[in-house]
Amino acid sequence: MNINPRAVAVQDEEKIRRLIFVRLVVATLVVGAAIILLQAQSRELSAVALYSLLGVIYLSTGAVYLGHLRGAAFSSLVRLLIGIDLAVLTLIVHYSGGSESIFTNLYILTIFVGGFYFQVAGGLVTSLLAATLYTIYTLLELKGVVRSPEGAILFTHQNLFDSLINGYIHLAVFVSSGLISGYFSRRILSSREILADREKQIKQIQVNNDYIFRNMSSGLVVLNLESEIISMNPAARRILGVCEGIDVEGKPFNAVIDGMDRLLKELVRVRESGVQRKRHEIELVKPDGKELPLGISISLLTSGTGQKMGVIALFQDLTEVHMMRKKIRKADKLAAVGEISAAIAHEIRAPLASICGSTEMLKQELDVDEENMELMDLIIRESDRLDGMITEFLEYSKMRRPEFESVNIENCLKETVMLIKHGSHLKDSCSLTFEAEGAGIRVFADEQQIRQVFLNIALNACQAVDCQGNINIDLKTVRKQAGNGDEDIEYAQIRFINDGEPISEEDRRQIFDPFFTTKEGGTGLGLATAARIVENHSGNIHVESNNYRTVFTLLLPLKNYEGQVGIKEIQNQFERV
Repeated sequence: MNINPRAVAVQDEEKIRRLIFVRLVVATLVVGAAIILLQAQSRELSAVALYSLLGVIYLSTGAVYLGHLRGAAFSSLVRLLIGIDLAVLTLIVHYSGGSESIFTNLYILTIFVGGFYFQVAGGLVTSLLAATLYTIYTLLELKGVVRSPEGAILFTHQNLFDSLINGYIHLAVFVSSGLISGYFSRRILSSREILADREKQIKQIQVNNDYIFRNMSSGLVVLNLESEIISMNPAARRILGVCEGIDVEGKPFNAVIDGMDRLLKELVRVRESGVQRKRHEIELVKPDGKELPLGISISLLTSGTGQKMGVIALFQDLTEVHMMRKKIRKADKLAAVGEISAAIAHEIRAPLASICGSTEMLKQELDVDEENMELMDLIIRESDRLDGMITEFLEYSKMRRPEFESVNIENCLKETVMLIKHGSHLKDSCSLTFEAEGAGIRVFADEQQIRQVFLNIALNACQAVDCQGNINIDLKTVRKQAGNGDEDIEYAQIRFINDGEPISEEDRRQIFDPFFTTKEGGTGLGLATAARIVENHSGNIHVESNNYRTVFTLLLPLKNYEGQVGIKEIQNQFERV
């Protein structure tokens, strides 16, 4: 019968190798000792027979191992070896003196094998088989059916009685050996199962701890007493700017993380004082000059006996929190502005209308010279300008909540370009171009407000280029993170590029603040209104400027994305104004 090869379990492979090795060693020692004993007694015939038995043991061992490699069941092979060993031991007893041989106790070794691999049942069955073989051999020997190689043995009544006692003792020893070996085998197996279960639990705990450590949103850094890094999770690497591929364990903290001296001082202070610091905020500066606010807690790392081993720092990046604080403070200012806007409208607009109307009447009723007429025209123009400023101010402070719908951004930009080109805002010596990477890009937005954003930024670009220059507007889709650690989402990116006068660093920091302007006669509300509309659409707007060009970049999500923390709260505050 052919046995198909199969994948051999590592555990079974180890067991069979161990059994074969022990079997060969023990068989060689036992049979070798028997051969030496028989040769000392000049019993050459029996020694030759034992040589033959040793060969049988070697051949059977090789055959069993070959069967194992061919895929035979491990338990069946062990049972086969036990049967062969019992038969060989019976023959060794026969050739070494019969039932009175000193090698009869070797049955116990085979019984131990049965008990070890098959527990109590295996040990008991093997002991009964050994006792049965020994008893049958003794009875056959008593009846003269089998004879010792040295010749016949005549048994007296005393011989029979002694043989029966000897057989009973052997039976008791064999059965006891089987029960004991099976019992201890079961205990060992049970202990192994308990250990394996404990190891599995420990490994699971380690896996869970490692999973938690790697997936924490907060940064975790552990230092030893020499300020060397014991461990650092991925969030800490991301927050502190350490590349994922860099090996940091065992390296000094200040050698791995540059420019974080204040953080290291905080950790050293806790380590030396032995007093942990609860949640507090610290301001760090990255090597590139950007500020990094952290909310951090620092604790001591101690052993089970309380011995100081290092420090543990748990921290979070508060950049977005600080940004939201600024937005909320800004919203609070806008709320205060909104409260006085209605009063301003009534208190200023009515006198302005009276002044403008009275001046118009005086122009018609009085006969004034040219200089006074110019003064009256100036009063009317400035009154109209002031009225327009108040109107723009009220529109900014009482901006309505966006009404979202699907908007074709490309069409909005084309119409804005057409409006600018055919208006008086762009000089003939200036050029305005528009490019779109991909057709039909749509976003969920308030179309009227988005058009206002485009118009305000385009007009600002026209003022920047003044009498000579180029303005380019381009549109495409990009993927960016919505926040720190968030998944990438798709945005429509609109850029307004002009080669006019650059914007200084100081002005760029204030360019979207209400009432900030560098233009004579400007209100400072055009870009502020644009920025506020973009924020209400969960988008982003920023400006870059150098000696060659100025770029206003707008990002508007292609879906109605409201995942940014605090946007709804700010919108609600705008709604209440």
